[in-house]
Amino acid sequence: MTMPHTIRRALLLATLAATVLPIHAAAPRQCQQQTVQNMNFEMCLQPGAAFRHDLYLLSMNGQLLAGLVDDFAESVVLEHTVPEGPSIEFPLSRQAGGTVQITGGCVPVSKDDTEVARVCNFQWGKVQVIKDVRFEFN
Repeated sequence: MTMPHTIRRALLLATLAATVLPIHAAAPRQCQQQTVQNMNFEMCLQPGAAFRHDLYLLSMNGQLLAGLVDDFAESVVLEHTVPEGPSIEFPLSRQAGGTVQITGGCVPVSKDDTEVARVCNFQWGKVQVIKDVRFEFN
């Protein structure tokens, strides 16, 4: 008994997808840590799969603060107003009184008109929490 043409074609496509698609999967996450005022800050690059955007992740003591897609990671301003009265706040949120900002970004570095790296810098209020974290592209 022979297989109908459409079933053979579906099996062939499934086999090709199973062997070719993993080649285009995203690379592993790259992370760098910096300690500031007894807090552990981490800047990570989660490379996108082929033809997908990269994601930049900023965390403090294992708590995600922001996830930024590469197109919008160059110049970032996050603002938080600390409410009056008791509240659960990050320690650095209380440094400026009522309102504090996280500013910075991950800016492209180019060579011969090609992006070869990104350098990330972030400041929380007056405190530099990520300084010159560099992610190289191959």
